[in-house]
Amino acid sequence: MDTQKLLNYMENLRIGRKMSQATYLFEIISQRQYYRYRSGESEIPFDILNKLANNLDIPLLKIISSFQAHAQAEKEIIFEIYNLVIRKRFSKATQLLKKHKNLLLLDKENKLFYYLSKILLKFYQNQISNLEMVDFLKVKIDYVDTMKKQILHDSELFILGVIMEYSDDDREIILNKVDQLRENNKLLLSGKVILNFQVFFWIIKNLGRSSRFDELLEIADIAIETSKKNYSYYSLEYFYYYKALAYFALNKEKEFDEALTNTIYTLFQTDKFKRENFFKTIEKDTEINAKEFIINKIREEFN
Repeated sequence: MDTQKLLNYMENLRIGRKMSQATYLFEIISQRQYYRYRSGESEIPFDILNKLANNLDIPLLKIISSFQAHAQAEKEIIFEIYNLVIRKRFSKATQLLKKHKNLLLLDKENKLFYYLSKILLKFYQNQISNLEMVDFLKVKIDYVDTMKKQILHDSELFILGVIMEYSDDDREIILNKVDQLRENNKLLLSGKVILNFQVFFWIIKNLGRSSRFDELLEIADIAIETSKKNYSYYSLEYFYYYKALAYFALNKEKEFDEALTNTIYTLFQTDKFKRENFFKTIEKDTEINAKEFIINKIREEFN
């Protein structure tokens, strides 16, 4: 457990209980030592934590339980904000950022997600340029050092994914790095299925950009199978569609036809707005009218 964060959480409890700091620390520790503990300069002993809890008149185990619940709630808030931003629900994302601007218990990883959400929001709203966004993110994660790591966790991976998406110069380097770590099970992803599929999405999309179609098809099949096992539709239409585009580029008509059919069927599980926009993308990429295509497929099945 991060005792520094726990101690800072207890400080908020002290303030909420209208207790002076002098009374809180009386005959336990000096104010100077207390600041050392709160800054992380020194590790606070358990018996001192227990004494401080007694001064608050709250059992330490109850404080710890509440602390863990609050920490988890803050993680969920961060994920919700990030999800709103990447789905381009800017108004609601902005409201949540304002409402939760004083989050207290975030660890380093979630602070990175929080920062990424704010930077992406500024970029999407044209407050910063593509180049500025990439530079900000590179500085935030110490890009050169991060690219040397042999294990990456969620927030690092997601920031690299955004850099890969918007920086032509870095795309191939990051793609190879992430794919190599994925093959060797060196990606420390959380239990959130959506995060795992977002990684698949970036790898598959950028393999397509690099015309590495055989690799794309292999990983897309893994992503689709994983989606089915987890009963998840997150990005499933993209996994099928990038397969379709790969077969389109390889002039494999039968395989293209099947992958596009699965894409369109999956799109009917999404909302109308997304579906209509996706249909426009399909027509732009392939000159195929998706509605006519699927109607003809249905007719063929009944004939």
